[in-house]
Amino acid sequence: MKKHTERGTGSIRQLANGRWRAEIRINGGRLSHYSERQQDCRDWIRKIQGQVDQGLSYDDERITLGTFMEGWLGNKKLQVRMATFEQYSSIVKTYLQPNLGRIRLRDLSSGQVQDYYDQLSTSGKGTRTIRLAHIVLHGCLEQAKRLGLIHRNPTEFCALPRQGEKDIQIWNEDQVAQFLNFIRGHKNEHFYYLALGTGMRRGELLGLQWKDINWSKSQILVRRECFHPAGGGFVFQSPKTKLGKRSIQLGQGVVEHLRAQLQLIDLERKMARDAWQDNDLVFPSMVGTPIGADRISHEFPALTKLAGLPVIRFHDCRHTAASIMLSHGIPPVIVAGMLGHSLSILMTTYAHYIPGSQDEAARVMDDILSPIPINIKQFKPNS
Repeated sequence: MKKHTERGTGSIRQLANGRWRAEIRINGGRLSHYSERQQDCRDWIRKIQGQVDQGLSYDDERITLGTFMEGWLGNKKLQVRMATFEQYSSIVKTYLQPNLGRIRLRDLSSGQVQDYYDQLSTSGKGTRTIRLAHIVLHGCLEQAKRLGLIHRNPTEFCALPRQGEKDIQIWNEDQVAQFLNFIRGHKNEHFYYLALGTGMRRGELLGLQWKDINWSKSQILVRRECFHPAGGGFVFQSPKTKLGKRSIQLGQGVVEHLRAQLQLIDLERKMARDAWQDNDLVFPSMVGTPIGADRISHEFPALTKLAGLPVIRFHDCRHTAASIMLSHGIPPVIVAGMLGHSLSILMTTYAHYIPGSQDEAARVMDDILSPIPINIKQFKPNS
């Protein structure tokens, strides 16, 4: 067997089977790397040397996935929205830590990850849950890869359950009118009117402030969402996506409902007196704080049932608004802008609500490709 020593930094040895093994010592411990090529081993030693200069210790190579995920989550808390962080934390605590957390980070294999995804599937966990677990685990391991603690991300080679098409539930125009007539005089009448009239998300409506209303231009500026963390209280955070920060043009009916809501808030502020907590909210509770998101999620389907309508989720008000606008010929780019969507997502989700879109395309292409009748007698062969 051949042995090549890299000046005091480690060694590279060719094994009997022809493969190469690199070794380097750190803090009394020994790290090893195997490759088909000698040059790969040299590159690995240089990389480890650089990491040692930056503080890599032998203990870092022995770290478990669970321990690394804890640190990764701590950093993520400073990088993502509160709602996203809570979702990540729940996935780690419920699924990843109990099942994969004890495995040493560098020993985690694609086979182990695939087996776990398969177990989740056979145990009845939904596709969305498995895909969320994959997103979190993949992101965590990508960070480990960037730090040089692993050489490749095991999740890259795993198969995920196929994601089925979402079954969107919407109301037609008559059902929307029936609902709005039924809730007339309800304390949250104006909230639901805006939801159906603008397609805004629940958190966007709950975080809407009076300073976001441009009365002269009849516009709403969407700048924040209200989120209720699991531990209680509330926080204002940026919209879900960059496109979420947008302006929405309002019809006269929506503006009138906002004016009525302003009068209602003035009355509630007077009634609450010293208990009022001014957050400048358009849709506050009886004491000025944000309305609980769960309260809306439970109240809305209850109202739809009482109104004798098909029960839909509150989020389906957004789908309903989009489908009605598109069915009336509003250009998709305008609808996408109002919803805070990209045009590609809008077309993927709602293309079938655009009336006659393919019929018109088929007619145009038929006109272009249809041959023009000509009198062939006008052409004479060359003499």
